[in-house]
Amino acid sequence: MSLADVVSTYAIPVVAAFVGLAALLRARDLWPGSRRDRQGLALALAGLAVGATSLVSPVYAALTRLTGVANIGEPIARSALMACAVGILGMVAHFAVRAGASADGSTARRGQAGWLRRRRTWLAAAVVVLWACFVFGPHGRQVQSYMVTFAGEPAVRVYSLVFVVFVGGAFAELLRLGWRMRKTMTGQLAFSGSLITLGAAAGCSFVVVRVVGLGAVIADRPRVLEALAWPGAILAATASILLVAGTLWLAAVARARATSDGLTAHATSVRLYPLWRDLVRLRPSVALDPDPGPVREVMSIRTGAWRLYRRVIELLDAVRIMGGRSVTVRQVAPAALASPKVSDVEADRAATALAKVVVAESEGAPMPRETIPVPPTAATVEQEVAWWSKVAHRYRVRRRQARRHVRSQRKGATP
Repeated sequence: MSLADVVSTYAIPVVAAFVGLAALLRARDLWPGSRRDRQGLALALAGLAVGATSLVSPVYAALTRLTGVANIGEPIARSALMACAVGILGMVAHFAVRAGASADGSTARRGQAGWLRRRRTWLAAAVVVLWACFVFGPHGRQVQSYMVTFAGEPAVRVYSLVFVVFVGGAFAELLRLGWRMRKTMTGQLAFSGSLITLGAAAGCSFVVVRVVGLGAVIADRPRVLEALAWPGAILAATASILLVAGTLWLAAVARARATSDGLTAHATSVRLYPLWRDLVRLRPSVALDPDPGPVREVMSIRTGAWRLYRRVIELLDAVRIMGGRSVTVRQVAPAALASPKVSDVEADRAATALAKVVVAESEGAPMPRETIPVPPTAATVEQEVAWWSKVAHRYRVRRRQARRHVRSQRKGATP
């Protein structure tokens, strides 16, 4: 199998499938009123999805059969890819302008809006010229590479020149904006700028290869263009991958971080569940939602953050409601909460006291006199979660010990 067959049979369909799914997920951002960076990303993904799908061999052939025009997928793909370039430009410009904006942010935003309007106007003009050249170009037969096979035709030369000039300008602008992001930003934005810069550099190299190929055609050396076809295709693929990776990097990092935080919150909520379940059974009025049960508790991954938020509130409410003649509630000093060793000791005291109270109420035994330490009112959410995690970690052992103690006392009291 030749390289062309491998690319058309495997590589392009895989890229089209993944990018098409991403484009569907972001399609709502294409509507007016969305943030400019999200509009740019949605336009870029939609353009790349349409362009890649149009070049898939079965789709390319189906478009020819459907319209009766040979190679109609070629201008569809090129138009979509030019729209993709403008979308990436819009997104990158949003971050680059925001990074380099001075105190007069409104002037920078107005300048960016005018800049984008000009690029979109150029896109519309380039697409019109591109399609006009295709209409007046050859249509006798379907070929694998339209611009290479018919490179000697004047209309196809203009067609290729329009595409190369447009994407060349876009790549040059992306190279400048990506370098600006690298120099003015830090962290994930700087890494995104690096990917965009590398992708733009590969795109500029692709444009150089295409220009050399067009020059070879004009010089009546078509074999040079054929020899440069696959290096150009590799550079174009590299540029597309790096540019899409650069534009998606921030969204991917944010989604991965949110997923990681959600899984961490779910795991913490599962660890708090036994303690929460016992306290809610004794004080059901504190629970906003009913007990899901151990199976649903483990399976409900998507709501882990919400459940953890409610658990911390409801645990503290349940302990405070328990306060009375026998049970007192004492706030832990902030300094003690900040000390790991002291915090561990206090958490063990809280677990022991809670276990004795829960077992006494559930077994019908006399209520012991206990003092239950709780986090101070000035504690942060993170400190409260850490505190109750320590208490819950020790609670199971203390509950078993308290239950054995109560039952042994009953056996000893039995004549």
